[in-house]
Amino acid sequence: MNTLLKTTLTLLAIASTSFAEEGHDHDKPIPGPKGGRILEVESGHAEFFVQPDNKVSITFYGSEMKPTAPSDQVVKVIAEAPSGKAMLDFEKTGDAFVSTTLLPEGEGYRIVLQIRPTSGSKAQNFRIDYHTEICGECKHPEYACICSDHEGHEH
Repeated sequence: MNTLLKTTLTLLAIASTSFAEEGHDHDKPIPGPKGGRILEVESGHAEFFVQPDNKVSITFYGSEMKPTAPSDQVVKVIAEAPSGKAMLDFEKTGDAFVSTTLLPEGEGYRIVLQIRPTSGSKAQNFRIDYHTEICGECKHPEYACICSDHEGHEH
């Protein structure tokens, strides 16, 4: 290896080590308080969680990961299941949007989540590969795995 390449790699290693030591590990997923997948949205964070009854809940969190009551946000979920695309309808509950329809049977399919801060604003789109098997390392369902080296995470 030439000297310039060695020096560059050494500097990158030092910089990344220093950055990680300062507690700035932005690549590590945040665990959801309900056990779901945390997504970064305009107002903070949103948690995508599949309940035991196969309904989906979307909870918004402000600072310090405290839930905020649903307000003007618009939530849309499309499940691209082998049986065909299915759109879920949502209603506002105490601290979340909860689907009134169930996710299609099975797993291993893509879920597209769209979140708008208000009805007229631009949507943020998220794609989630829906797998319910439990990760052996972090003990979360695979769709919500928080292992930083997990292949399914989009950073």
